[in-house]
Amino acid sequence: MYKFGQLSTDRMQGVDKKLQEVAMRALRKSARRHDGGIDFAIGHYGGLRTAEEQNALFKKGVSKADGYNKKSYHQTGLALDVIPYVKVKGVKGNAIYTKKVTPAKRVAYFSIVAICMLEAANEIGVPLTAGINWQSFSDAPHYQTIKQTL
Repeated sequence: MYKFGQLSTDRMQGVDKKLQEVAMRALRKSARRHDGGIDFAIGHYGGLRTAEEQNALFKKGVSKADGYNKKSYHQTGLALDVIPYVKVKGVKGNAIYTKKVTPAKRVAYFSIVAICMLEAANEIGVPLTAGINWQSFSDAPHYQTIKQTL
């Protein structure tokens, strides 16, 4: 059975409780999948962000929101970045972004997480958008919801 570690739990501090519930339910769903599922964690800066943290990610080119003029859902606690955890022999820690994980496998891992997140959200009535489905800018780890519905 998969369970969030302390680091992921800490990264969810300040995130909407319903969204946290979605992530926890999704992790349990993944562990029960017939294919063995996949473990996942909350990414670095994957939860609540300050304007400064958001702006730093914007400057790196990994976000379209600058944190000031255009705010991210992360700044309001309505978004999480969820990263599949992949173990590969010879790689210390998570191998998801290494060359040892092919782009096709990476998409498959993120897709499993997306299925679990979207199913979990649907089960408890939380409207959820998955960045992996965006047409203009694919953001595979990103999930967000809308405040007025929570």
